[in-house]
Amino acid sequence: MTKDPLRVRHYLHLDEPPRRSALKKSVSNPETVAQWQFLPLIAAKVVTKKVKQTPHGFVTKPKERPICYASHKDAALYAYYAEKLTKQYETLLNARGLNSVVTAFRSADGRCNIHFALEAFQWIDTNRPCVAFAYDISGFFDSLDHQLLRAKWMQVLGVTSLPKDHYAIFRSLTRHTQVERDALYEIFGISRHAPRACGRTRICTPQQFRKIVVAGDLLIHNETSKGIPQGTPISATLSNIYMLDFDEKLNAQVEQWGGFYRRYCDDVLCVIPPKFADEAKAFIESLIADMKLEVQQEKLEVRSFGPCSLAIRPPLQYLGLIYDGVRILLRAGSVARFYSRLRRGVRMADLARKKVARELGVPEGQVPIKRGRLNRSYLYSGHKNFVSYAYRASRVTQSDAIRGQVARRQAAIDRAIKKKE
Repeated sequence: MTKDPLRVRHYLHLDEPPRRSALKKSVSNPETVAQWQFLPLIAAKVVTKKVKQTPHGFVTKPKERPICYASHKDAALYAYYAEKLTKQYETLLNARGLNSVVTAFRSADGRCNIHFALEAFQWIDTNRPCVAFAYDISGFFDSLDHQLLRAKWMQVLGVTSLPKDHYAIFRSLTRHTQVERDALYEIFGISRHAPRACGRTRICTPQQFRKIVVAGDLLIHNETSKGIPQGTPISATLSNIYMLDFDEKLNAQVEQWGGFYRRYCDDVLCVIPPKFADEAKAFIESLIADMKLEVQQEKLEVRSFGPCSLAIRPPLQYLGLIYDGVRILLRAGSVARFYSRLRRGVRMADLARKKVARELGVPEGQVPIKRGRLNRSYLYSGHKNFVSYAYRASRVTQSDAIRGQVARRQAAIDRAIKKKE
């Protein structure tokens, strides 16, 4: 099921969550939307640790992903129009025979990245010899050309000019204004780690916003001819719409070569018979350039699978899984990050144990490290934890080797606890 576009969003923003009845009346009226007063987006950086396997071991690097989230009213409007656009986009996909080609941000059918990766690996296995090209488009959302996006938007609607309500949304995204979350929180005394603990229903009043934020020159305006904010309810839909002609042209050519093409957001995978490999690489990169996008050459993977079922090195990485022509595994970096989080969990449990010992006035050795939370997070298969993901991947791909990658977790917990005792 898709999410209700008018659902209550519980984050703190520049406005309060509005009443559903008033919201529905506003977003469903094109004349109201055409005159919509958009609030600035709040920008933040989501930092994750990227663990990469190298010949010298695992290297951890922080990876920043900029996201923007819209005010409550604006988010509902974006979600409402995203739902409408998605229906028309899906109709076009089916008409052009692209239903199975685009796998990201689509209507839920029970499948996930694991199924999409398995489909690619199975195709490779039954069509060897072949060459796989895995591309990563650089700065995807930040690079979407506004004129191309507008043209594709009109194409999906079947019009020669954007209606006023759609144009208002288009302009709000291409000429968006944003303010840094951390700067806002610091000014108004809000904790970044627990923003709702302050008891507020909004970050500030409209008067405070004008007097402090606007007058303080904290607003950042996008004055370039490219890029839309990543994180709004409509951003994902628009990114797929932007690539509509790209998907059609590339899929048609790959089918002529007798190959396989899939795109998951900015991840492009083409598997081609070896005799077309050089031609395919040039064609794909030319098509990406035509969309005014760039390839991250350092992330480009070209993997040749021979006619025999022999393992290749390095393996092909795709959507969180790796395939060497024989086995399907989780990315080594993902597994290493899981065990790193496990050890950090033990350290946090040890700090909690020491705090209890101080409060009770007893030696630390008399207070054991509590294993309950550790076991729920890192040992048992729980709701959306890494173990449940690994088990699901193992089950879907029928790869026992994946279970083996997380089989050491009990020993890892015991070993980490023993070091603290």
